[in-house]
Amino acid sequence: MKSVEMWVAAFVVGAALSSVASAAEPEAAGAGESMFAFSVCNRAPREASVAISSRLAPGSKDFVVSGWWRVAAGTCRKIGAYPRGHFYMHATAGATRWGKGDVNLCVENPGPFKRINLTNYRCSADLLRKFSHQDIHAASWQWTLTP
Repeated sequence: MKSVEMWVAAFVVGAALSSVASAAEPEAAGAGESMFAFSVCNRAPREASVAISSRLAPGSKDFVVSGWWRVAAGTCRKIGAYPRGHFYMHATAGATRWGKGDVNLCVENPGPFKRINLTNYRCSADLLRKFSHQDIHAASWQWTLTP
């Protein structure tokens, strides 16, 4: 009987520590007052690949373009923590593309890739993608891809 009580106590302590770790996870990922946690939910029937552009750091004038994060069909994925404010995103799944064209940015295929977006950077037309802009000030933001 004593071993059952010890197992229950260990389970309760483990569950408590797990919930504390989960609550602290965004902070551990770098999501402080000046950062937000970005995630993508893919409602499309195919795997999607996501690229983003954000400031290099809070208060920086430089923007970084990076990708590709794969998000399986019907799932959500935490992508990372980024500086709040201007944020750009693009996704593709087969022939379907998400991105309104608020800004056109050069990507690299295959990925992964990450580079500072210099104003004089040029790429071939087949690597130019339409990105959607969001001005994000919340602690977290989720982008849902719908077919």
